[in-house]
Amino acid sequence: MEERSRLSHELHDTIGHTLTSLIVGVESLRSSVPNSQIERIDSLVGIAQHSLVDIRKHLHQLSHTPLNHSLSESLRQFTEDFMKSTGIMVKFRVIGSETLVMQKINFCLYRCLQESLNNAVRHGSASLISVQLYFESQQLRLQIEDNGIGMEEIQFGFELNGMKERLKLFHGTVSVHSEPEQGTFVICNIPLQTEPAHDTIRLLLVNDQVIITDSLKQILDQHTDFNVVGTARDGGEALEHCERSQPDIVLMDISMQGMSGIETLLEMKQRWPDMKVVFMTTFEDSLQAATALEHGAEGYMLKSIHPREMKEALKLIYNGGIWIDQSVATRIFEEMKSQREQLEKIGSSQENFPYGLTKREMEILEHLSGGLRYKSIAAKLFLSEGTIRNYCSTLYSKLSVNNREEAIKRARKENIV
Repeated sequence: MEERSRLSHELHDTIGHTLTSLIVGVESLRSSVPNSQIERIDSLVGIAQHSLVDIRKHLHQLSHTPLNHSLSESLRQFTEDFMKSTGIMVKFRVIGSETLVMQKINFCLYRCLQESLNNAVRHGSASLISVQLYFESQQLRLQIEDNGIGMEEIQFGFELNGMKERLKLFHGTVSVHSEPEQGTFVICNIPLQTEPAHDTIRLLLVNDQVIITDSLKQILDQHTDFNVVGTARDGGEALEHCERSQPDIVLMDISMQGMSGIETLLEMKQRWPDMKVVFMTTFEDSLQAATALEHGAEGYMLKSIHPREMKEALKLIYNGGIWIDQSVATRIFEEMKSQREQLEKIGSSQENFPYGLTKREMEILEHLSGGLRYKSIAAKLFLSEGTIRNYCSTLYSKLSVNNREEAIKRARKENIV
């Protein structure tokens, strides 16, 4: 185990950093090469990115994500797979000029399409489905229309709540239109990122590798939305820059010599609570990402991120959002689910509470009934607010309710608390 750990660190510190530097460096040259060489640039970046993905795969024993393609390619591939497995005819069409979207939006619309097609067959008995993906100037629009039996009244328990919540994360909406014997029409909208409130987003770049900061600066300087106000090589230097220039976003390496990224983050948040901090790293580390977000970071991204996706992510963060690499987010959710199941198993084996509630869930339900909010409960139980929200989500599911108010009402009515 020690040898495997040592090898992992060596790969991270040598090959990983070398490939990352190569990707960022080549991308920074894109604007200065003639059009005839752009294809060559794409090829070189692609080779380096594939090599980096292979290294990550071996280090973390992860399989490739099905969403390594553009949005239209991902959705088209899914419709083709769906037709093969169900025998249902699905017509897919793209309208407009495709633009690169963040992987998280790609994944969101992929899931919306997946649920819509499943609903059309399972509940609507459809034999023909039309899917249209619109790339518009201000928004992305996904339309799914089927020739099924339709519904007289739309029920959002009709597996649509998941779509609604996913789209809400990107300020998107879902609308469903249906009539008996007239089929069902689903429209998913996601607005594209708006321009920043002032002329530019002010950025501070922090990395102990000069080639990384220089290349990132060159990439970001190509976009009028961003203004790199400074660079730093360690945490102490970063704090000095923050004092002088007050950047909107600090884009910082999480692993630095001397003052660590997390230590620097804590100091920044204490002195400038509104300043946004985004960590960059070479390899996925779900524990590291969870720790960073728990301590107030607004983002966790890989250094191999495509420049256009990085630009959109920084805009999202500037406008109040949180951004985390999709593969890392998936691992975090899987680990949280596993931990929660283990805690529930331990709790249920110790005491027998109604609805299969665990001792911890009963404790949280009592605090909810006492009028406490998630943040106050987290402070009392010495847990993070996110952990309390996870407990409450499970609690609401066990009680068959949708929110805090319904849970309190049921608990009091049935004398659970």
